[in-house]
Amino acid sequence: KLWQIVPDPRYVADPKTGSRHNRGASVDLTLVDKSGNELTMPTPFDDFTEKAHRDYSQLPPEAIKNRKILQDAMEDEGFMGLPTEWWHFDDPEWSHFALRDEPLGSPSLRVEKTVKLSAGASTAAIGGEVKQLVVVRTSGWSEKGGTLQRFERSGEGWKRVGEPWPVSVGGKGLAWGRGLQPAEDGPMKQEGDLTAPAGIFPIGKSYGYADAAPAGSRWPYGRLGETSLCVDDPKSKHYNEIFDATPGVAKDWSSAETMRRKDHLYKWLLNVEQNTPVQCGCGSCIFLHIWRTPGATTEGCTAMEEENLLTLIRWLDPAGRAMLVQLPDEAYGKCRDAWGLP
Repeated sequence: KLWQIVPDPRYVADPKTGSRHNRGASVDLTLVDKSGNELTMPTPFDDFTEKAHRDYSQLPPEAIKNRKILQDAMEDEGFMGLPTEWWHFDDPEWSHFALRDEPLGSPSLRVEKTVKLSAGASTAAIGGEVKQLVVVRTSGWSEKGGTLQRFERSGEGWKRVGEPWPVSVGGKGLAWGRGLQPAEDGPMKQEGDLTAPAGIFPIGKSYGYADAAPAGSRWPYGRLGETSLCVDDPKSKHYNEIFDATPGVAKDWSSAETMRRKDHLYKWLLNVEQNTPVQCGCGSCIFLHIWRTPGATTEGCTAMEEENLLTLIRWLDPAGRAMLVQLPDEAYGKCRDAWGLP
């Protein structure tokens, strides 16, 4: 038996206990170009050194960028990355899967779905795989406040979850962002314009000051440390990226947000995947976060009371493929049927 002669269980698992792979709940993968050539990644598969860790920053910029593309795409599909292996992704419920013994070549092992890595305006509707929506509505493009309502569906249409709660948006209201919605007429978001993005956006990873996610959360989480930044300089390779700017990272930006703030605003937050993949100058560092004071506007984010944000984070289910829909009422009414909105 192969597992008996390979002493390191990281390579071949004991079939009595199995691994996450033996349960059909995990996948190892990398990125390739259109011709099938592998792209630059941090390490080869099964390199269990520190370089394979997801937070390792002393790598070529191209490897860091490709690692992020892969991670963002898999998290959008509901998977969770293993912190120590950039290539390894698990179903969040992997421990509930039974051990499987499948012969190689079995039809049940075939992958029938292609994951779309690029998120730019590619669909006119909320896909059937989306089971959770976070809907923010304002009364007009220039309004600075609105309401947030959660929705979920299980085959019988959208149903409200809980009561709506107040939110604040950009100091100059809303403007169309770069999301999953088709092109629409109206104001377009630009870097530093003090508008929050309107449109349909995947909800990305949660972050915070604590070592772990809020109790009860199932959503992917990252701790914000003293070197954590989000770059808002359009000329930087790190534009619109949250990362740890350790001494080994070459600085190519002139402006960035310090994510471990002295105040409470980013104590907990959700990253909004606006302008992904990045187009320079179309807006960066957009979050759902805690407001400074009730109703205080933002520079482009959407803010709310801390307890409401925590409720939202705990409600999010990786299997629900949650999206943020953020629109003024007029645009919401116009797009509702075509986009499949509640």
